[in-house]
Amino acid sequence: MGYAERIPINNGSNFLDNKEKIIMHGGAPKDGYIVIYGLSTEGYEIAKKIIQQQSKVIIIDENSRLGIVLTQEIVKEYPNINFLTEEEPLLNLEPFDKAIINAPVIFFAPRIRKINQDVKNEIIQKFKELIMYLSKNTAIVVNVPLGIGGNNEIINLIEHQSGLIIGTDVLYYYNPVALYKNSSATIIGSYQQNDTNIFTNRILSLISRSNFVDNDTKISSIVSAELHHSISIVNRYSNLICINEISKLAKLREDKKEIFDKIHEQIYFDEIANGLFDLRIISHSLSSSIALSYLVNGTIKSIEGFIKSLVDETRIQLKSREIKASRTKVTILWTIDNHEIRGDKTIIRELLESKLRDYIAEVEIQDSENYIPNSLNNIIIACSKFDHTKIIDRMNKNINQHHTNYKIIVISANSTFDTIEI
Repeated sequence: MGYAERIPINNGSNFLDNKEKIIMHGGAPKDGYIVIYGLSTEGYEIAKKIIQQQSKVIIIDENSRLGIVLTQEIVKEYPNINFLTEEEPLLNLEPFDKAIINAPVIFFAPRIRKINQDVKNEIIQKFKELIMYLSKNTAIVVNVPLGIGGNNEIINLIEHQSGLIIGTDVLYYYNPVALYKNSSATIIGSYQQNDTNIFTNRILSLISRSNFVDNDTKISSIVSAELHHSISIVNRYSNLICINEISKLAKLREDKKEIFDKIHEQIYFDEIANGLFDLRIISHSLSSSIALSYLVNGTIKSIEGFIKSLVDETRIQLKSREIKASRTKVTILWTIDNHEIRGDKTIIRELLESKLRDYIAEVEIQDSENYIPNSLNNIIIACSKFDHTKIIDRMNKNINQHHTNYKIIVISANSTFDTIEI
């Protein structure tokens, strides 16, 4: 099976029906359910897609180490993971060890909340918990980005700790969750490229259905899949940063604004920071002396440098409007999914808050729905297009309630720092 071969899609009603007894464990068939390791947004979305054609899916909360048994009725009642976690419904639970041991297929999609070198350690630690109960004749699908060469480390870890051979005892696939929907193709990395039996084809069909991006799905080697994902990430985010950095060369704000009004769309901080996790993973897998490392690290530096630009813009607004920092409250509006696999945006939002506190005492992170201006001067930093639209609509609806003794200033955290006073 060569690089980028198309995957045959099996449209059977139930991928792993118990009656078929495809997978054997110790002479007995494994239960016909799929396990998602990781109570993440992406993990839940994968579960929702699989449950359409699978009678039972278990999603494991990696913190409590309990498996939640999902059914079609549950995912209909709780369409996203926020509803499931906030409402705390009564659910059937499965012990962690039993769920892993009996699962014929495991999707690895945990929430990662460390940064820099600690990311790899957190991924390895979570994998070690899974390996403890991993059994023969299991298929593992890794949905977390691992950079270039990262899968080899995980494969060696599995074989060393479990004694199982990848490609023989355990099937291994790499399918990092896509960040955006305009990629030309989804490449699934497979360790066992030449294996074309019925079970392998059904695994690939299952992975294909679980993808977030509706495009052409192909299979390749693990290395090729790593390279493809890295090319997609570096290409997209170096392009965003290129536009953002070059636009800084415009000395007049009007010239810079004209670039984005007539040629390029505004780029918000949320979009710029969206691939930071993947870029850092790629960076840690590269030698510091190669040219690609300079490109990746320069992109990361530009993303992190956006914080300084935002802080500087806030100080400029204070000075130009003759507002005292001691009588100003700064509110950061940045709606972030706290359940997503990648946790970098939450970390960088907290870093922005910390940097602003160096100059302004009262700084808070808030959401648009609950924002209430105080009697001081108010500066709102909207870090995404969604938050900017939301807060402007909300403020305009309440315009008659504003007091004249304080200001409300909204700074768009985008390429031109568009600012309005309400």
